[in-house]
Amino acid sequence: MIKVFAPVATIDIYDEWLGKSEQFVRCENQTEVLSQNVKIACLPLYFDNDYDIDYHQFDLLLISDIEFNHLRPINEWLAQLQIKNYLVAVGGLEGYTVSGDFVYRPWWTFNLMRKNTPQHQTTIPKFDFEILLGAKKPHRDFVMAKTQKSFLLDTSIVNYRSVFPAPVQQDSEIETYIKNLLGDDELKYPYISPNSNQEWEVAPEITYQVSDQVPWGIYNQTKYSTILETIYERSFFFTEKPAKVLFGKRIFVAFSCQHYLQQMRDILGFRTFNGVIDESYDTEENNITRFEMAFEQMEWLAKQDYHSIREKTKDIVEYNYERLFDLRQETASQMLQMVYNKIEEIKC
Repeated sequence: MIKVFAPVATIDIYDEWLGKSEQFVRCENQTEVLSQNVKIACLPLYFDNDYDIDYHQFDLLLISDIEFNHLRPINEWLAQLQIKNYLVAVGGLEGYTVSGDFVYRPWWTFNLMRKNTPQHQTTIPKFDFEILLGAKKPHRDFVMAKTQKSFLLDTSIVNYRSVFPAPVQQDSEIETYIKNLLGDDELKYPYISPNSNQEWEVAPEITYQVSDQVPWGIYNQTKYSTILETIYERSFFFTEKPAKVLFGKRIFVAFSCQHYLQQMRDILGFRTFNGVIDESYDTEENNITRFEMAFEQMEWLAKQDYHSIREKTKDIVEYNYERLFDLRQETASQMLQMVYNKIEEIKC
């Protein structure tokens, strides 16, 4: 049994790297860990900002990051601290790939799965889409503006709340597009749909802390979902937002980066709805054109026979639900095997 130094952190780094093995045990006593032949520590990215640890005494550092970070500054940080033996789990992908001592795992997705219990739809949906826009961002402003000019504002549940904190982002092209689209009208922000009902909410009071809760009540009342990802340019950051939709066995249209759906398929093994929905929007490079094309599919879906669409997509939504659990297991096994391989390297 190898004792592993695992100080209390925001996330359980020990569990995600070693929780599937009986060969390790967590320990908060550095002296005990450092008395062993193999000395391992579980630490968060940029741990030097929060912990006073002589990390050079350890043979291997298992490092985790839950957000999107570019790999270049992480590598520069590792070099600056002269960390030689490490494994790093990252939460997002720059350029859609990692290799070597890095592993990509969608932490926010797995966290949502831990915190929610599956439920089944119990009613015949009355409304078309759930458009839950979250923190204010340019691409979400775009969707809100398009919705204001569409019949979907009246036939969907559209909430754009100001309670979700986020850095201010500007996109001059999208801002100009919205200004031209709305004319004299103002963007409806904050906005709570008159179709909404407090009984359908995930909590009596909506704060940023509910982001990891699946909105089952609203799902019961709506036919389709929107995925409004955190990042909509270049990088693949698969968060709790698509996880809710897949966990809820939902049909969706996505507003994110170019090739987002392709990366869902190629990297994570999910299926999407091309052949039922025109998903050519996913290949479009220009953000505004891509979002326009995606929104057209929302309006198209809303005009179709819901039961026919459900029948055509039932195998896909069931597959995606099961794939979530397979992906979590595969990722845990991959990360554990990386640790075993690294220990063998150290012993040699």
